[in-house]
Amino acid sequence: MAVNWNLYLARYQKARGGYYFGGRDWDCDSDLLLPQDDGHPLLVRVRQEYAGRSRSFSLYASTMVRLEHPYELHIRPRGASGSGVRFVAGLVGASMDFGYPEATRGRVITTNHRPFTKLVLGDLSLRNALSESDDMDLLVSPGPQPDGWHLIQVTPTAFSGTLTDDGPWVHDAMKSDALFLSDQEKEALFQAGSSHFNGKLDELLRSLLASRDAVTRWPISEYPS
Repeated sequence: MAVNWNLYLARYQKARGGYYFGGRDWDCDSDLLLPQDDGHPLLVRVRQEYAGRSRSFSLYASTMVRLEHPYELHIRPRGASGSGVRFVAGLVGASMDFGYPEATRGRVITTNHRPFTKLVLGDLSLRNALSESDDMDLLVSPGPQPDGWHLIQVTPTAFSGTLTDDGPWVHDAMKSDALFLSDQEKEALFQAGSSHFNGKLDELLRSLLASRDAVTRWPISEYPS
């Protein structure tokens, strides 16, 4: 068994709004679209993934922005690998010192535009998000559209959700067997789990918005690579 992530994402929608897309209760395959007054909507995706016989769960939060030139950036915890973690290979700037050790220590940074990346990392909100979330994986990548659209995606690499997982996204209430409980007792468990999940997802979405703002705050065309 696993944590019912569809349930908790649906309950997040009930508490925060937006549009939920999901099928059967235990599919662990669902989406949440959160409209934004100041830009592209935010998309949250929960996925069940397999590598051989191993099963894991991943959560992605993403949005899109328009930039004047193709820009690639990947900031990930050092040693992060496996399901749900993407790697941008062959880019200049890998393993270079970008400063701000409080935010970059213990991370691998790859980019195709080192001067602009140093400017992006100068954004205090982004540095705070990186400092507060040791497991955050941040990806910025050009989309296939010809008019400058870029994907911005953040992923908590510690997200999993199995009953044996004591990771930061799993609350004890999420692991409790509610089969023989009354409706009132079940709801009390769900509320405890939802409160924890909502707080973690709020934090991840703040990191996504900080990343979006840091990448779009300055015109990339003014900083030659």
